[in-house]
Amino acid sequence: MLLDGPAVLGDPSQWPSQSSCLQATKRTIEQLVSDGVMKDVDPEAAARLMNGAALNAALWVAASDKPEVVLPKAIEAFRLLAEGFLA
Repeated sequence: MLLDGPAVLGDPSQWPSQSSCLQATKRTIEQLVSDGVMKDVDPEAAARLMNGAALNAALWVAASDKPEVVLPKAIEAFRLLAEGFLA
């Protein structure tokens, strides 16, 4: 899917909604870095990694037989991941 999907569906990173979300996240990260809230990190790299983590967590929860069990796990793991960016 990761290799063949883009050939059929196009590059997901170029989808208008995905691009808009990434740009908004990047701008927010730029501001947080500038304000000293986040570590000095490349805003685009951080935005793409956080977006990818959130997307995969959503897919995991959606595909789960017990989303009510999986969702809190995904939230906690994402929280810990995001906290790693804090200054």
